[in-house]
Amino acid sequence: MSGEESRGVVATPSGPLYWLTLADDDNAGQDEAATAWLTADELTHWRGLHAAKRRGDWLLGRRAAKRLIAGVVEGKTGQPLSPNQIAVLPHADGWPIVTVPNGPPLTLSISHAQNRALCAVMVGDGRAMGADVEAIAERSPAFIEDYFTPLERQFLAVVPPEQRVALVNAIWSGKEAALKAIRRGLAEDTRLVSCLPHPALDESARWWLLRFVWHEERADRNLPRLTGRWRRHGDFVLTLAFPG
Repeated sequence: MSGEESRGVVATPSGPLYWLTLADDDNAGQDEAATAWLTADELTHWRGLHAAKRRGDWLLGRRAAKRLIAGVVEGKTGQPLSPNQIAVLPHADGWPIVTVPNGPPLTLSISHAQNRALCAVMVGDGRAMGADVEAIAERSPAFIEDYFTPLERQFLAVVPPEQRVALVNAIWSGKEAALKAIRRGLAEDTRLVSCLPHPALDESARWWLLRFVWHEERADRNLPRLTGRWRRHGDFVLTLAFPG
């Protein structure tokens, strides 16, 4: 279970949010000999994934999640856990469900991009929390026109030009984090929410404010009040959405 790792804690109004990002440059561990750390049910699920990239992403996300969960649970209970004592399985609608022996209930979010995984955990069941990682890349004007809201496009018209590419990706990533927080992901219209990231004021590896505005005229349900954070992480952006 090797790979470049960064982790930390973000203070939120609902308690600490623990995060971890893990890189796997060779997408290693896709053969069955490298899956001994999975539970029996996880192994069955993994065997049902047919695309090599999907199998690699799924394993990387579970490695990251289990590292993070083990640390959180041990910190809360003093109980060390081995990876195959932690089960991370998908709900029928896609979001991850965590089971640990004698541990606290946990809400988990997992994201992948280019052999990098980001996961976030909060203590408590059913928290409105989501995390996303995106590689920083140019997005076409057509992409922004199709998927961004008028408020987001107005925001991008006045941001510092040298930050525009990163901020476009922070907006897109923030949308995914917010839509994961309501357990819809990209099954939902991305224009349901506007994401407004605070421009980075320096090059430090710190979290910046990410504001969410729901467009309730597009909604068919009550939507939670969310706030968030974003940061650059090398050639990636990381985003978090949580109650607040």
